[in-house]
Amino acid sequence: MNKTLTILAGHPRGGEQTWNSLYKNVLTPLESDLAICTGSKWLNGQSFLDKAQYQWIIEEPENWFDYYEKNFNGSWREYFKQGLDTGLYNSGSIHFAIKDIILKNHINDIKNYTQIIYTRFDQFYTCEHPKLDNKRIWIPEGEDYFGICDRHAVVPVDDIEKYLDICSFIDSKSAINRNIEYLNCEVAYKEQLISSGLIEKVSRFDRLQFTSAKKGDTTNWRIPKYRIIFYSGLQLKYPQEFIDSMNNYLKSYGLTKAIFKYKLLFINYIYLQSRRKLGNFKNKILRT
Repeated sequence: MNKTLTILAGHPRGGEQTWNSLYKNVLTPLESDLAICTGSKWLNGQSFLDKAQYQWIIEEPENWFDYYEKNFNGSWREYFKQGLDTGLYNSGSIHFAIKDIILKNHINDIKNYTQIIYTRFDQFYTCEHPKLDNKRIWIPEGEDYFGICDRHAVVPVDDIEKYLDICSFIDSKSAINRNIEYLNCEVAYKEQLISSGLIEKVSRFDRLQFTSAKKGDTTNWRIPKYRIIFYSGLQLKYPQEFIDSMNNYLKSYGLTKAIFKYKLLFINYIYLQSRRKLGNFKNKILRT
């Protein structure tokens, strides 16, 4: 039995290049099994359908708030309305509901493992995922947005039920009573970790992935604006994620290996860094 289970949850964005980076840099080195949880309308012969030991396919509601109406009767609606303009209302509501669906329907499968990687389809991995101590909850550095990054986490199975149970938190009076000034997905996630006591187990590790998209991918929040050259339609949403993941690769493996193993990604890295330096220089000139 494999000890690690990787769960991909949400819309399958990023395309085959992104998913191949997962197979190569996460599933293979960690000898991890794979579970997918997504809507049936997104499936069209993707490679992860052959790779996954578990396919938790759902019929997505036309309106995800119908799911909350049927399953919760507390403060969830008021909570989401606090994030109308931050992505919490239209994006977080989907991701939180999917966590609840997995918790209520598939926890027995998950408990066959000792360590769970809970992540998204659109994470492109630049190097092998490290094997991490199973006494902690591991979250990549950066992309916190006043909370804590919610795109990838490595969780001991003993903590997975609390980790997935974010809907109970947002449905509670205690969540509303916190009176958070700025409420987005990352802040809501951090608040849940605090409320459940899991925040004390959180450690951070060097970022090794960035958020990707293929042209035509649907999105509930951020639209990608940066094309990754030489990667046939692949785009990235957050340039700093990409730069951080490449910086960490260079720190771990050195320039020579980066050039020979990831030549095309390295060219993109140099291009983005050059654009930033040119922009900073231009702004400096304009201020003088």
